[in-house]
Order: sequence, then structure tokens, then C-alpha cells
Amino acid sequence: MGRPSVIPAVRERLEQYLDQREAEFLAQPLDQRHSTLPSTADGKVNVRAVAKAIELKETQEKYLYEREELSSLINLVAEGQGLLPIGARLLQDAGDKALKERLVRQAQAARGAAQAAVEAQAVHDELLEKVRELAADNESLRAENLRLRAQLDAMSDGLYVRVSD
Repeated sequence: MGRPSVIPAVRERLEQYLDQREAEFLAQPLDQRHSTLPSTADGKVNVRAVAKAIELKETQEKYLYEREELSSLINLVAEGQGLLPIGARLLQDAGDKALKERLVRQAQAARGAAQAAVEAQAVHDELLEKVRELAADNESLRAENLRLRAQLDAMSDGLYVRVSD
């Protein structure tokens, strides 16, 4: 037969502790209320201090993080007192990671777009040069065409025209 679970006993001590902290919080004047739960400098509930307050062994602290029925109790009171819940750092880190990944993707896309713009400009310049060459060839051929027509007109008028290649 296995050992009985310690979770019910931990839950009972935790509920008593949280009830006391909530009563202290509500007893404060509304405009002067501050959190009665232990907190970290960055506004998160200090789970290790809660574990010490309810006299958990170090090996039992993990229950407050891992067991949903315990962490949700702490989170309800913490959020009611304006503290960030258990796991807020993980959520923040995940959000930061997602933001960093998005920024990296945007930077890569921007680099790709800049490279594509440089290549497109090079193609544009090359095509513009080709158009200029073709326009010059067209003018040259138009002038030659006019000369040949003039020679044909002169020949049809009976003039002797010397043709050179």
C-alpha cells in the first residue's frame, strides 16, 4: 500500500494562510492597500516565501508550482492583490521569445526586400541602358532609311545617283 498523498494537508495549510493574507489585505483602507502576500521586487508572488510560511519542506515547494489546485489558489489571491501570478515569468519569457522571433523574421524579410530592391534597380538600369542603345540604333536606321528614300526619289526623277556600300 502506497503512502498517502500530502497534497490535501498542503492544500489545507495553504488555504488557511491565504485566507489570513486576504483578510489582512481587506482590512487595510481602500486607498492604502498593498499586497500582504510575499512578493518579488518585480511584482510577482514569491512562491518560495509562501512555501516557507506554510512550513513546506524544500522538496515539497514544487507542489505549489506543479499542482494546478494549489497554484490556482495562490494565483487568485495574488491577482486580487495586484501581483503577477505563478508562471508569469515563463509567460513573459515566452512572449519575449515570440517577439524576438518576429523581429528576426521581419529583419530577415527587410534584408531580403532590400536585396531584391538592389537587384531590381540593377535590372532597371540595365534595361534603361538597353532602351537607350535601341533608341540610338532606331535613330540611325531611320536616318539611313531617309537617305535611301531620297536616293530612290532622285533615281525615279532620272538622276544618276552613285551608291556606295
